[in-house]
Amino acid sequence: MTQANKPRLVSVAIVAYPDSLKSAVYGLEELFILANRVVGELGQSVCFQPEVLYFDGDSFATESLLQAPYQIVILPPGQRSEFYLQPPKALTAWVKYQAENASGLICSACAGSFILAASGLLHRKRATTHWAFESLFRRQFPDVQLDLDQILVSEGQLLTAGGMMSWLDLGFEVVSRYTMPGTVPLMGKYLVVDTGHRAQSFYRRFLPDRSHGDDIIARAQTQIESLFPVLPTVSELAGLVHLGERTLLRRFEKATGYKPKHYMQRYAIQKACDLLEESLAPFETIARKIGYEDAGACRKLFVRIMGLTPGEFRQRFRESS
Repeated sequence: MTQANKPRLVSVAIVAYPDSLKSAVYGLEELFILANRVVGELGQSVCFQPEVLYFDGDSFATESLLQAPYQIVILPPGQRSEFYLQPPKALTAWVKYQAENASGLICSACAGSFILAASGLLHRKRATTHWAFESLFRRQFPDVQLDLDQILVSEGQLLTAGGMMSWLDLGFEVVSRYTMPGTVPLMGKYLVVDTGHRAQSFYRRFLPDRSHGDDIIARAQTQIESLFPVLPTVSELAGLVHLGERTLLRRFEKATGYKPKHYMQRYAIQKACDLLEESLAPFETIARKIGYEDAGACRKLFVRIMGLTPGEFRQRFRESS
């Protein structure tokens, strides 16, 4: 093989940290192996070299890996564990070293974003993680601009994915950046997997946070739930909890991450989602049940928040009877 015909080698480090999701670790490894097969069929000159790096909690199994710069580093999802919440310095320092010394991508999926954020690389940058981690992540990393409506968020060399199965979206995105158009769709055909665009907003549930420690705001949240579907104005809500309107706005957003109006809209739309999944009632009926007489305005709000029409949502998530 001549020098000109040699494939471009792309080194990929998949970090298997304690309690990382094994299906994601080995699934990513196999996805890159499949990518090599597909790019070969398409006559492209690229070869991914995936390698699983085992981190035992204190160090990597092979110490020489500590200084090896990889073109792609992936922090996969983790199962429920304390490890990714308090990753050791040895791991975060290695991730930071990779970012400083490699010209490729530093990636995370789901809980892996906690490790990436702990390295300091996400400071004042956009990122995503699993929607259920919203409150926990915001408290731990308030400087990160969290965008939970997206499956993938790209910030230069940093690429984050949300959701436990988002490692597939992440893997496809990485492959697409190093190969020619048509590679990922063909991989999807082999895997019988949809490679089209989707958003995390499709799957996101609104789970009000009550662990913020502000008792008055927790009381305001209780008032919203007890008055639903007749939602109060911000002024009325402030009066119910004996706060000035400006003070309520400031404390409510600090505690929950939402302005009161947006919080109430998301609360109402989550109720609409529940009714769409549980019943076959027309959306006009559901809109009235959640306090909206104007079904058209309610539908527009639903699409803005969920990224799907009510009909598309029901088709995707209602179980067949």
